[in-house]
Amino acid sequence: MTRKKKISFGIGILIVGIIFWQFGLFNRFNYLTAKIDSWRDSARIVTTGPPIHPCGVPCIGLKEKYGFHESNVGCVLTRPTIRGIEAYNAEIEKYLNKRNGKNWREKYQAEMYLLIKNNKLE
Repeated sequence: MTRKKKISFGIGILIVGIIFWQFGLFNRFNYLTAKIDSWRDSARIVTTGPPIHPCGVPCIGLKEKYGFHESNVGCVLTRPTIRGIEAYNAEIEKYLNKRNGKNWREKYQAEMYLLIKNNKLE
């Protein structure tokens, strides 16, 4: 391989790496891992920021009923990580719509509200 081809190949690899990084493909949550998680039936909805309320056993059971778990990744994130999380959540939302039907979110929120109202989260 000549020197010019080596340099061109290196620049090509660098550009592909930067593109993958910008789309969050080097992070745990991205489009590809969403597809893998949906094939394995181990979907997660990723949230950022501090958790809203503690989630006890009844809450975890409710999430398992609808086919997902929740992961909180914290507050300080880079823009590529956020793009990866957004792509992950979009694919998981499509998977959950297929699995539970279009209006599953309203049913889930209503059942969660009942758990909160009856103080059964902890």
